[in-house]
Amino acid sequence: MKTTASGLLLFLLCALTVLPAFGQESDYAVKEGFEEAFRLISARIETATTIASLDSLKAEIDALEITYTDKSELLDKVLYPETFVEKIKGLRTMQTLTYDKVYLIQTQGVRLDELQMKVVYLTNKLDTLSAQRDRLWADLQTAQKSNAELRETVKRLQANLAAKDRLIFALVDSIFLPFGKDLSQLGDVPRESLGRQLEKANVIGRVEEIANDNVKFLSVTQLQGKDYGNLVDQYQQFNTRWKGLRDKMAAVAQASGRGPSGAGAGKAKGQPALTEAPGPDTTGARVDSTLVQWGNKLQSMFWGGIRKEFTDKGVTIDPFVDAPSFAASIRTLAAGLKASGQDPSLFVNEIWKARIDKEWRDALTREGMLGKAEYASLDKLVSELNPEKLDLKFIIYLFVVVLLVFGGWWFFVRKPKVTRIEPE
Repeated sequence: MKTTASGLLLFLLCALTVLPAFGQESDYAVKEGFEEAFRLISARIETATTIASLDSLKAEIDALEITYTDKSELLDKVLYPETFVEKIKGLRTMQTLTYDKVYLIQTQGVRLDELQMKVVYLTNKLDTLSAQRDRLWADLQTAQKSNAELRETVKRLQANLAAKDRLIFALVDSIFLPFGKDLSQLGDVPRESLGRQLEKANVIGRVEEIANDNVKFLSVTQLQGKDYGNLVDQYQQFNTRWKGLRDKMAAVAQASGRGPSGAGAGKAKGQPALTEAPGPDTTGARVDSTLVQWGNKLQSMFWGGIRKEFTDKGVTIDPFVDAPSFAASIRTLAAGLKASGQDPSLFVNEIWKARIDKEWRDALTREGMLGKAEYASLDKLVSELNPEKLDLKFIIYLFVVVLLVFGGWWFFVRKPKVTRIEPE
């Protein structure tokens, strides 16, 4: 009995000694099992080249998380300073970044190479136009030019700026094209790639430079009424495309959830990141400010040029600075002339018909200005001021017709009758 008790005590002592050892080995096995699975999945993510394999790896990460969730407290201790949740999150981030990269390569493939060549070509073309623009600025400032030479230089400079307007946004389209339309869904890798391409091409800097060139062009050139139609179109198109670019940058910033990516996507030297929705002190805000100057300068010169048509002829008209005030001034002037009975021919014939309608109509009928409907309404109002007169040409034509009819009648009436002789 005593022997049995001693054996039982010895067994219990051995059990108490061995059980902790088994517990320690179990904790170690959990740690080794998790870390081995983690290493295998990480290595496969790094070497993955297809979307299908990355989808499969995502499922394996889910399975790994489920398998070890009930052992997370133990893993937090043995993985310190990292935690089980952080390790799983790291795997998911790695899988997402690799997925974005592989997806971009698989879906765009050859197009990426083609578009990259196009971006290089457009960048070089813009640089060439910039050099040409500098020569034209110098030509414009050269003294002793004839009026014809000045007009030709102005036309060439205007064409140069219009070409740069088109090219910069063709460049923007080429850069954004591989990334699809829904930019808000971009992952970190493509977003950073987009930012680097925008920075390399200096897109925002070029947009700001072109806007400044157009402001300078308005300041140093003498324009005629017929010049403004294309200038209005150019400004409106540039403004619309710039707003589209701003929206794209905002969508990319939204995709990151924190503005620019950690890699500093698009962050030019001394400038904010290009993928960040521009705030009050960013390059984007400077472009906005320059566009306001451009628009104000264009409006001021345009309406000032039309006012000059009236002052040059000594016709007094209410001041106007935009389309609504211009229309109101014309209606007021027409009403005053009609009520007073004054001769409206100076206003109607020499100003409206000879100058406004011939020189300024093209720009005035643009939708951003008066528009076709309002211009037609004003044109009708002004035309009705002239008293109705019988058209001299119509009188001449009528006289000729009457003369011919009368001549014909006279010829047939006065024609002698032939007497028929009957045979005997």
